[in-house]
Amino acid sequence: MTTAPTAPSAPTAHLSARGLSKSYTLNGQRVPVLDDATLELTPGRITALVGHSGSGKTTLLQIAGLLLPPDRGSVRIDGQDAWSLSDRARTGLRRSALGFVFHSFNLLPQHTALRNAALPWAGAPADGRRRAVELLDRVGLADRTGHRPGELSAGEQQRVALARALINNPGTVLADEPTGNLDTASERRMLALLREVADEGRSVLLVTHSAAVAAVADEVLTMTDRAPRRTRSARRAQPARPPKSAGRSARKGTAR
Repeated sequence: MTTAPTAPSAPTAHLSARGLSKSYTLNGQRVPVLDDATLELTPGRITALVGHSGSGKTTLLQIAGLLLPPDRGSVRIDGQDAWSLSDRARTGLRRSALGFVFHSFNLLPQHTALRNAALPWAGAPADGRRRAVELLDRVGLADRTGHRPGELSAGEQQRVALARALINNPGTVLADEPTGNLDTASERRMLALLREVADEGRSVLLVTHSAAVAAVADEVLTMTDRAPRRTRSARRAQPARPPKSAGRSARKGTAR
């Protein structure tokens, strides 16, 4: 008697947000931004989040990234209920499990590319320096490690920011308009790097206004009525793989 093959189980989400609501007060009036929003980021996939300005995209990213508390709802990262943790524990989780790439780069102008990339490193400084050198080489900046942001092009600065996002080998990368300040060639290079990051088994959230940028994603969510709604799911998720071992020991303070 033969047994039918078992279908592979779906990858476990690196980040899962449920029932998120958020409001602001403007001129004494309550302005709702998110209402019962749900978001799930799984390994090996790029999820694009699109919507007009003011639709709540960045607010959702900030709550999912543990930068802004929700009024209601939960965010689980690697199985932990993040907003129920102490401030210190939540900061540690954000530092180890999440990497951020911002529209405006957020590099420190007085520091070199190498120093900027290594800043979030939680372990021994020498190990962080080696890890930063590896990552800058990977993003094509091996010859620019000693340059400060003012000496780099916009595309180069954003690649430094990506190296910084990967320094602690996070399972999830949150990118808020990462190509908004880039020319076409730099945009293509950044999107190719984000695809590599996802194909290694990480989750990537790509917030964008651009349909062309969103086209590289495995699924597209559109902010509608203060919550993300799936509007496209085309690619099949890659088999989940742990991020490269060069950074896995980042959380223990060593790097191979």
